Amino acid sequence: MYSKIVKSLFIGVVACSSMIVQASDWKLAKDDTKNGIQVFTRVVEGSPLKEFRGVANVPATITAAVALVNDHSAGPDWIQDCKELKTLERPSPTEAHFYMVTGAPWPVKDRDSTIYSKLSQDPETKEARFDMEIRTDLMEEKKGRVRITEMHGSWVFTPVDAETTQVTYQAHADPAGSLPNWLINSLVVDMPYTTLKNMQTKVLEEKYQNAVMDTVVNF
Repeated sequence: MYSKIVKSLFIGVVACSSMIVQASDWKLAKDDTKNGIQVFTRVVEGSPLKEFRGVANVPATITAAVALVNDHSAGPDWIQDCKELKTLERPSPTEAHFYMVTGAPWPVKDRDSTIYSKLSQDPETKEARFDMEIRTDLMEEKKGRVRITEMHGSWVFTPVDAETTQVTYQAHADPAGSLPNWLINSLVVDMPYTTLKNMQTKVLEEKYQNAVMDTVVNF
């Protein structure tokens, strides 16, 4: 009985988490109640690009959601504007170096980046997360692409129940050069929104639903 009460209280906290986000300096930029997706933005001093935070529930366990994000080769299938995503190295079971190309409409040049990610999980709440940051020493710059040299972000996976996970996708990057205002607005709102919407479908694939990982424990 006690465990059921604790679990119910925990689910209630998760359901209210988006309201906690709104109470800070984040501003709600998109609210799709039909698909259960919200996107928040906030100004970053000295940067033309706002930081974004997208929040959505996905029909998957923690392991399934983590497995999808960890499957770099599948990135172009569901991450908005991702033209290429490949693993460069996995220093440990919880660490990865990867290369990502973000497409941009002509005449804006595509952006690319080399990123380090670290997976961790809280042993009590079972919340898991990937923390990401730029690493500039992993690959030489490529002709025709603008290299992003400043970025930090995260994927956070919070259990709602045994078959539902709240996913929070947050990031901010220096665009490495001037970008038109319409493209900036698209990046900070449409990109996280479309990515999370695609994720809700992509994660239903059998290889993710049946994924088993030594580094992640389900709720």
